[in-house]
Amino acid sequence: MKSLNCPNCGGAYNPTKMRCEFCGSFVIMADKELDIPNEIVSEMKSSIIEAAKTNSEQPGVYIFGSLFGKGEIPLRIGPANYYITKFANVGGKILLTENNLYFSSPHTLLGKNEVCIPLKSIISVQQTSNFGISQTVTVVTNEKKNRFVVFHGKDWVAAIEKAKNGNVPTAAPLSVNQQTNDYTDELRKLKELLDAGIITEEEFAIKKRQILNI
Repeated sequence: MKSLNCPNCGGAYNPTKMRCEFCGSFVIMADKELDIPNEIVSEMKSSIIEAAKTNSEQPGVYIFGSLFGKGEIPLRIGPANYYITKFANVGGKILLTENNLYFSSPHTLLGKNEVCIPLKSIISVQQTSNFGISQTVTVVTNEKKNRFVVFHGKDWVAAIEKAKNGNVPTAAPLSVNQQTNDYTDELRKLKELLDAGIITEEEFAIKKRQILNI
């Protein structure tokens, strides 16, 4: 897969890895439904915990090219339609995190529509079956019923219920380098990449600053 540019540092970024190897930002991009792999979720958590322990800046999390709120862990994303009235819906993207369910749409006719549903406020999640893969998922809270048209509604219901019940991946154990703050091996490997012509001087400098936290 072709490498792209990280929205944070501009370095080469492979979207299949979901993390920039130069600045450490997590970059999530997908045209279709995507469950964030458990290992990526665990890595995000451990990075946030480590940043808090060392009083350093948390790594950025970019969703569809935009910086997402700090401390929130994305779990599942995909295209969706949201009913803004009983009969009218607007297209956009749906995002499930450990804490919230989001919908965002930049629709030019109906205006920008954003929805944030805290998982703790959800009373029930229901899916209306049909013969296609596009299905309606109704998320009921104390305030209202939120209706989404998504692909594979059963999977969305399962993912929302799991997140609401706290059944999500835990933080990955810290690596030896993270535990000891020994950057020697990382810098040595980075220099080898530079000498081999795999990365540029600019990319080397960016990654070096990230490793040394300067």
